[in-house]
Amino acid sequence: MHTLFPRPLRLAVLAPAVVAVLAACGGGGSSPSSPAQAMGAMNVQVTDAPTRDFDHVWVTISEVDFHTSNAAAPNDPGWLKYPVPATPVDLAALTNGSLAAVLPTTQLPVGTYQQIRLQLLSDTDPLASAAQSAGLAFNDQVNWTDAAGAAHVSPLQIPAARDGITLVGSFAVSATAQANLVIDFDVGADVVKFAHGSANSYLLKPLLHYFDLGQAGGIAGNVDTTHLCTALSSASPVNCAYNLVVKAEEMSADGTHHAVVRATTVRPDGSFLLYPVPIPPGSTSVNVDVLIRGRNMDTILVRNVSMGPWAPGGAAGTSTAPVSLNPTTAPIPLVIDAEYTANASPGLNPTGAWVNFFQTVPGNGEVPYEVRFRHANPFTGTFTDPIELSAGPLQVMSYVAGAAPNPQPVVPAELDGGFQAFAGARYFARTAASSGNVVPPAQGAAQPVLFTIPAMAVDSTVASADSISGTITQATAGKYDQGFLLVVHRGAIVDTIPLAATLAANGGTGGAYSIANMPGGSSTKALPDAYYRLTGWVWKSTDPALSVTRVDFGTLVDLRTGSAAGINATLN
Repeated sequence: MHTLFPRPLRLAVLAPAVVAVLAACGGGGSSPSSPAQAMGAMNVQVTDAPTRDFDHVWVTISEVDFHTSNAAAPNDPGWLKYPVPATPVDLAALTNGSLAAVLPTTQLPVGTYQQIRLQLLSDTDPLASAAQSAGLAFNDQVNWTDAAGAAHVSPLQIPAARDGITLVGSFAVSATAQANLVIDFDVGADVVKFAHGSANSYLLKPLLHYFDLGQAGGIAGNVDTTHLCTALSSASPVNCAYNLVVKAEEMSADGTHHAVVRATTVRPDGSFLLYPVPIPPGSTSVNVDVLIRGRNMDTILVRNVSMGPWAPGGAAGTSTAPVSLNPTTAPIPLVIDAEYTANASPGLNPTGAWVNFFQTVPGNGEVPYEVRFRHANPFTGTFTDPIELSAGPLQVMSYVAGAAPNPQPVVPAELDGGFQAFAGARYFARTAASSGNVVPPAQGAAQPVLFTIPAMAVDSTVASADSISGTITQATAGKYDQGFLLVVHRGAIVDTIPLAATLAANGGTGGAYSIANMPGGSSTKALPDAYYRLTGWVWKSTDPALSVTRVDFGTLVDLRTGSAAGINATLN
C-alpha cells in the first residue's frame, strides 16, 4: 500500500473462519519461556499485492521473531526467535486474497507485542535445499521476461540481510483465542530495479502495512476485457490496456489526500478481488473509493463504495459475498488513451525516497487521489525506467449497488494528464515537486518529462538531522575504485553515497566518508528506533559484474541521541 508517509509492515489478525480456508505449509519453531508463563496460540502467513512486472519473485524465509518493545535494537537479547524450515515463497503468486503459511500454529507468551521481524536467507547464502528443490538459482530471486520474450533470472538483493525486515505495530497474544498474523508484501512497489554495469539487478526495499482481518471486508469487480491485451508480445503494446492495478483508498488522517489501504491486480478474465480492506475498529462499515489504473488507459475512479465485514468462507457476522462494483453482465468499461513518461531531475535526496503521483477531482473540498507510486533507484535517486503516466482524463462514477457502471470523463484539477508529485521517506517531512505539476509534453517534445523534487528535510517534529562518519580503508591499494555506502533502517535503504573519491584517497588506500541528514535523536529528544546498519557495495570499474563485493560494516549505528563517528571498515 502506498502513502505519503512511512508504510509500516502489515500485520493482519485473521478471524478463525479465514484461517480454516488457508493452506498450511512451512515449518515451526519454539522460543524459550517460563513454564509458568501463560501462553497463547498464533501463526504467521504472508500475502502480496503485486503487479505483472515480474513472472516470479521468490524470497526464502528462515525465521520469524517477536519483541514487546518498539524501541528494541536488532541485536537486543529480548527478541523471541522462531526458526522455520527455510521455505521459498513466490510473492508474485499471492494476489486477489491469496495467502501462504510461514509459521504454523505455535505458542507465544501472552502479552502485547510491538515488533515482528522476518529473517530472510540472503541471495549470497548457500542455496537452501527447499529453494534448490523449487528450481531456484538463488534463495531470493526475480524471474522476468524481456521485450523479446526471453526469460531471465536475477538475484533479489536484501540489504543488510542479517537484521531482517522489521515492522512496528501493536498486536496482542491471548491465552483464550488464537492470533493469526498476515504479513503483506507489495512486490510491484518494493522490488526496485537498478543497473549494475550492463545487467539489470533488483533489490528489496520493504515499506509495508498491517491489517486486522477480523475487521475487514472485500470488494469484487470485473473490467471489460474487450480492450485488455491478450498477449504482451512487446515491452510496450499499444491500443490495448495492461498491467491494471486496483486500489482501495481512504482519506488520510490529516485530511490532505486519499491514501491507498489495499491494492491488487486484475486477472486475465477481467475480474479482481480487493481483500482484505480494513474497517475501522468499532465500526460495522466503511466508505472507500476504488481507483483502477493501467497502461494505455484512462484512470477509473469509483467513489463512495460502502463496505461491511466479509471473509472467505463466510465467517460469523460477515456478509455472504464481497461488495460487487458491477453486475457480471455489465463490466466496468475501459477507455484506451495515450500515455507519457516522467522522471526526477536531479535525483531525490535522500536516494531512498519514493514519489507519489496524485490527481484531484475538481470541486470545492476535493483532495487528491494516489494514481502511481514508485521508489527511486537508491543509487541515483531517479527512476531506473521513467514512470508511465496516463495523458487522458479521469473516468469518474459514483457507486450504486446493482447498477451498471457508467463512468464519465472528468478533467482533473491538474488538467488532462497532469499530476501532483510528492516525495516521501520515513522520518522525513513530505515535500511537493518544486517544478509544479507534472504535465504531458507538447506535441513532438522529448520524453521523459522531467520534474524536480527539492532536497528533503528530516521531520523536526519527530527527529533530528544527525550524521554518520568514519573511514574506509583498502588492505590492497586500488583493489576497488567504485562503489556506494548504503544506510539501512529496518531492512530498507534510507540513503546512499558514492564511494569513488573515498576509495581513491591516499593513493588508493581509502579515506574518510560522511553521510548527513540522517533521522536521529538528540540529548533532549530521543528517536527510539534510530538504529542503522551500514553496508558497502564496491567493485573495480574494469570488471563491475565479477568484482562486486558487499561489505557489512559490522557495527550497529546508534543515532538515538545524536550523531555517530568512528564507524570504520576495512576492505580486504
